[in-house]
Amino acid sequence: MLALSVTMFAELANGQVRYWNSSRGKQMPEAEVRFSHGLLPLTYDFELLEWNWDFQPASVTDQYYNLQTYRGNLYSTGALSMGHSIKVAKWLEMGATLSYAGSFRNIYSSSTNKVIDRETSRSFFFTPTMRFAWFNREWVRMYSSIGLGVGMMISHPYDRVRGEAAEPYIEWGPSVQLTGFGISVGKRFFWFSEVQTIGTLGLFTMGFGFRVVPDKRRWQR
Repeated sequence: MLALSVTMFAELANGQVRYWNSSRGKQMPEAEVRFSHGLLPLTYDFELLEWNWDFQPASVTDQYYNLQTYRGNLYSTGALSMGHSIKVAKWLEMGATLSYAGSFRNIYSSSTNKVIDRETSRSFFFTPTMRFAWFNREWVRMYSSIGLGVGMMISHPYDRVRGEAAEPYIEWGPSVQLTGFGISVGKRFFWFSEVQTIGTLGLFTMGFGFRVVPDKRRWQR
């Protein structure tokens, strides 16, 4: 995974140099900075990923401890992201996104219904991204994108047997984001939204950004 990320950044650097040298006046290429919020990111503690396919009945010990406490609803911040990209071709942008997603769930006593502890997790993702513009106008752009990187989740679980917080642990894994349809509206300051997405940055993403265009350079389709 790290090798793939390094390869993508090497291609980004090479593409940037080629596009820069081919530009009139050898000016720096167009760049973007984006800030977004994604709903339902696929973090490593996503409920569907925790589905237990073992249909054997719980042991007497497990049943006993399950009766002592119960878990509340899971709350999440969603994916809070900041990204930067550079236009390396008329139809291609390459860059990377840094994301954070946090979640927590209260643990309740079955006898008193009071909160006795809390489970938390914090996820961090670094996702190099390629964005393909298939509709490119001065004020409106439509695109698809693919991202592949690495992620880390720090979890603080609750130990039902001991009745206290368990030791925190760190889990590493891939960061993948696939976007079928994205649209940005605006010139220098723009709003954007991405749907038909799946991955660690969210199933639906909205945000805003700022586009830096070098002076004395015409916008290119």
